[in-house]
Amino acid sequence: MYPVLFELGPIFVSSIWVLVSLGFLTSGIILIQLTQQESLKMAFLVKNFFPTLIWGAITGRAMYILLNIQEIFADPIRYAPIRMIGIWDRGFEFWGVVAGMTIYLYIAAKKAEENTWRWLDILSLSILAGIPFGHIGALLEGLNFGRETDLPWGIIFETATVPYTVPIHPTQIYALVYAIIIGVSLTILLKKKIFRHPGDITLVAIISYGTMRFIEELFRGDESMTILNFNVTYLVVGIIVTIAGISLGIRYNKLDFFTKYYHEHRSKSH
Repeated sequence: MYPVLFELGPIFVSSIWVLVSLGFLTSGIILIQLTQQESLKMAFLVKNFFPTLIWGAITGRAMYILLNIQEIFADPIRYAPIRMIGIWDRGFEFWGVVAGMTIYLYIAAKKAEENTWRWLDILSLSILAGIPFGHIGALLEGLNFGRETDLPWGIIFETATVPYTVPIHPTQIYALVYAIIIGVSLTILLKKKIFRHPGDITLVAIISYGTMRFIEELFRGDESMTILNFNVTYLVVGIIVTIAGISLGIRYNKLDFFTKYYHEHRSKSH
């Protein structure tokens, strides 16, 4: 593939960094557009836009370090301090980035007495708009690759990062497709006001993307970190999706309960 777009002497431009930058830019543009579309306060967004991105980067890097702690501290005296801050190794954990951005924006919206769930809804959609660029970057870089396959759409990588020399699942393309489908579908549902109350889009986005990420792991060929023989990806995604699913179920059951109570009370009064 093309891990390096071009080189100029000792300087080179990494494909994944360019694509990730485009992803962040796209997410920012979509976030601004949705803020206007949903009649939210632009002043609040302007104030918190860059801090949200920064906290996402910090937590994404921190989670990456935590999941790769043995590799990073293989030579603690010589390399560990540099590896801790060496973001040029493209070490960011996606769920860490999402968690950092979400937590910061939630706290900021709470302090400003904004509707936190409405902000999280448009943040979710803006993140989904930027994710596809990251998957394209991973494809060009040879990251997040799949395992062997006999399917006609299997691809062969000619890069040192991929140990396979036979056709493998194009898991980056799988992820690209389902990210676009989820993002477009939820954006349409937001415009049509299908969901009953703020926050539904955030929870559905987490459940749908997390479920597809869980399925994607079945086709991945790169090594996954394990804790007590448990796949960390399965563990983390499973917990996140379960919590989101329970939250969505509780809020809808509560709504149905109060709606039923209201109609029963009204019928008795007449």
